[in-house]
Amino acid sequence: MVSGLSIRKGGNLWQAQKGNFGPQVGFAWSPGEFHDKLVVRGGFGLNYNQEEIAISGNSSGNPGRTVSPQFALATPTSPNPGIVYAIPSNPKSLFGYPANPNTIVSFGPNGLPTTGQLGVTAFPANLPTMYTEHYSLDTQYDLGHQFVATLGYQANLSRHTYFHYEENAVAAVQGLTLNPGVTNVGFYGNNGHGNNNSMLAGLKHQFSHQFMADAEFNWSKSMDTSSAPYSEQYYPYDSSLSYGRSDYNVGKAFKLYGLYQPVLFHGSHAWLEKVAGGWSISGIFNLHTGFPWYPVVSVNGGSLYCSTCGYTQLLPGAYLGGAGHSTSNSAYKSGPLVGDGLNKNFPLAATDGNALAYFSNPAYTVAGQFPNTGAPVPQGPGVSRNSLTGPGYRDVDGTLAKSFGLPNIPGIGENARFEFRVDAYNLFNNLNFSPGGQEGNGSNNGGISDNVGATNFGQETKALAARVVTMQVRFSF
Repeated sequence: MVSGLSIRKGGNLWQAQKGNFGPQVGFAWSPGEFHDKLVVRGGFGLNYNQEEIAISGNSSGNPGRTVSPQFALATPTSPNPGIVYAIPSNPKSLFGYPANPNTIVSFGPNGLPTTGQLGVTAFPANLPTMYTEHYSLDTQYDLGHQFVATLGYQANLSRHTYFHYEENAVAAVQGLTLNPGVTNVGFYGNNGHGNNNSMLAGLKHQFSHQFMADAEFNWSKSMDTSSAPYSEQYYPYDSSLSYGRSDYNVGKAFKLYGLYQPVLFHGSHAWLEKVAGGWSISGIFNLHTGFPWYPVVSVNGGSLYCSTCGYTQLLPGAYLGGAGHSTSNSAYKSGPLVGDGLNKNFPLAATDGNALAYFSNPAYTVAGQFPNTGAPVPQGPGVSRNSLTGPGYRDVDGTLAKSFGLPNIPGIGENARFEFRVDAYNLFNNLNFSPGGQEGNGSNNGGISDNVGATNFGQETKALAARVVTMQVRFSF
């Protein structure tokens, strides 16, 4: 349930409300000096996000709540002694089977099984509530001749977002002794944060009663410590080392939208409009800069922090210079097995067999056999997460629709009609590459080869969908 309050005085309007997710307050102001051609709007909102059940539900597998014995058979003729066979007390019942004594687990005073090793899911004793502060300021001005211009600013600050990491790794860095019975501790802390700042500009024009066009430009930057609650960053002991552009950051985006709905017959010939008219043609042109990605270094010889921690990648120790910065399709398409075999941005990768002419390996030492610790902390990143920009995106989507009106039919009414619709996505079949890196998992595990040890470093390997056309028929009344 949402309650609200509005206050109007002259050209000002203030409005406040409070809902399930936090308070919101906004205002609208139209200065008299501009003769009702200018409107200024602004607002502030505070939204809370409840604990994510999909994440906290992982604790259902912790000891004392779930026992998951595993009995494997090497071959069908090699029975496992842990598997026993019995019948229920009532042969006609699906219930009443005796418990398998080999699945009974004994727990010690620490709440852990007395035998074997396992992994657990953990959370802070006091889990702070995630929240986001929203800010907006927008101006709209009537330029005359059916032109309306807008210029605005939007921003948000997110706090206490999830930062997922292996707690054994943090304990190893702090020099603590690991419990030999717990090989992994998947920890979900709320020490992450993020922010976004955007400038939005637009121009809308109503050319006639049947055609309109709208152009919008967005210049923004999104930053965070981790872009998904399940992502594990490479430096679990210090979230600030993972602070960088969001996986979904788009620096500049332009959109041009048009809609044409002609009316062919008027007045006494309006009945013909139901048959020959009813056309609708629309299209959207999207153009934006690419998503970010980053180079990764594979750890040789094991895992960092502890042998069961699973950290096998780092960011480079330093950028050495000399690389290109083109974000064109041709630059990301260049490389081994293409053209002259050279990569326009990283030409030495193909000849040297790696990209170490541009990025240095950080110093690190792999951990000893679990539960041993003591390996030194690896060298910090010399290249920020998501510091590189991938190829841009461009496409045109279009829609063609035709409706056929029906005569006034009893029980259906005079507005009954059939509509035939064709939607085309990526109408001109433009080549758009899959964003993000492969191993670094930026932007949802994209297609850019991001391992500095690869000969095709910086080369795209995947593309997004080609032209897609869908057709539909709809009856409405």
